[in-house]
Amino acid sequence: MKKLMRCFVIVVAIYQLSWGYVEERVVKGTAVKMVRMPLDSIQVIVGLARGKVGATETLEGIAKRYGAIAAINGCFFNAYTSSPIKPPYHTIITKGQLVHIGNVGTLLGFDQQGNYRMERVRITIDGEVNHEQKWWLRDWYAYFVNHPPSMRNASILFNRYWCQSVTPNAGIQVVIENGKVTNIGRGSKSIPENGFVLLLLGSEESMAERFQIGSTVQFKIDFIGGDPKFWSSVQEALGCGPRLVANGEIVVNPTSEGFSHPKILSMSMARSAVGITRLREIMFVTCRSATIRKMAEIMKELGAYDAMNLDGGASSGLWFRGHYLTTPGRLISNALLLIEK
Repeated sequence: MKKLMRCFVIVVAIYQLSWGYVEERVVKGTAVKMVRMPLDSIQVIVGLARGKVGATETLEGIAKRYGAIAAINGCFFNAYTSSPIKPPYHTIITKGQLVHIGNVGTLLGFDQQGNYRMERVRITIDGEVNHEQKWWLRDWYAYFVNHPPSMRNASILFNRYWCQSVTPNAGIQVVIENGKVTNIGRGSKSIPENGFVLLLLGSEESMAERFQIGSTVQFKIDFIGGDPKFWSSVQEALGCGPRLVANGEIVVNPTSEGFSHPKILSMSMARSAVGITRLREIMFVTCRSATIRKMAEIMKELGAYDAMNLDGGASSGLWFRGHYLTTPGRLISNALLLIEK
């Protein structure tokens, strides 16, 4: 009777969404749950907890707020800090806006046409202040976006996606609104809706001398190591990893992507992964326990042409049309969502 009921649930899911399906089965000796849908029929977006970087929320809450039909937990984040701010560790782009940088792992991105890339990409931010000072005092840079200033020296850009309305109380801060410097000083600053705040800490504080009230400020974002034309027009992107499958072959190499924790290198635990088939179907997959290598074997067996690992353990969760297929054991930072076109 239990087997019959399980089959009935799967059939109902197929009926509700004729161009995609939900499946539970054993792959390589491991029980997995999967949602599979054609990319041409849905839009993939990155959902932020409460719409902000550093916040947390239930996977179901994120999915419902964005109007998603399916959701899987996203990238690794600082789940164990006692601070209410729990920032992600990887790059996130949403609605064409860079909202966090983390140059570890692999980046999965989508443009407006639904094209995707899954690549190792490093991101840099280089800016310029337009004033009459000598040219070598015009350049500036940031190497973090919306990240707590927990390091001794830092240059961090905060925009409206930060989880608080003001910046952390640290360093010297430069407020840029509508492309012009409006405030320079120490202490927390309000983040303008149409602008950002540059927080300078430690050895980077000297960079504040390059800014003057009223100066025009601009910056560019460079994507290094991937397809530059694609990434310059990317609309949604989520970093995580390591990469599991590339061009239909297993390519697991966590250390080359900057991972060093035993949870990634050797341990078996609950896993989540995203994959895309040759037929341009996207797969959200969870399993109860697997090493990274085993997860790669599972994704290849399921037909992934490209695949990468997502956060796992208590974060692992899969949600479809109002119900959990895999229930996370904690609040999460971000998620990959599927939206009906």
